[in-house]
Amino acid sequence: MLKISREQFDQDYPIEHLQELSVFGALNQEFVGHLLDQCEIFRTQQGDLLFSDGQSPRGFYILIEGDSTLYCGPQRQNRIVNVLAPGECVGFISMLSMNAVIGDVTPVTGSVVLHISDHLFATLPETDGEQSFILLMNLTRNICRAYIKHAIQN
Repeated sequence: MLKISREQFDQDYPIEHLQELSVFGALNQEFVGHLLDQCEIFRTQQGDLLFSDGQSPRGFYILIEGDSTLYCGPQRQNRIVNVLAPGECVGFISMLSMNAVIGDVTPVTGSVVLHISDHLFATLPETDGEQSFILLMNLTRNICRAYIKHAIQN
């Protein structure tokens, strides 16, 4: 994974574009800008690992571009749980529940992701309580959609 600067990111992904993604829906530009200023931004390649099976996450990732596959267990077992699309997140449930990730998470192709550390997430209510609540609702909605999608597939 290659860390990229906020300036590089802004050239390709203006805040208005991000607000079209489900996780950023209804968030104001100031709050999204704060997230971008404080998070780590990465460009990934196919085969990079966002999380390894059994890893304890210290944050979560939001996909901005590209798709990533969530496996149950190691990737080599090829038991796919979900394919995540732009605007979806991975690692949030494990971070909140303080449990290990259930499997490898790897980009299908090159992608761009934001890494929101557990520390950053914990400080968001101090920055803007209302906006952090909206973000939490958006993340919860994404989790619910993934759960329903998985339930229908099985």
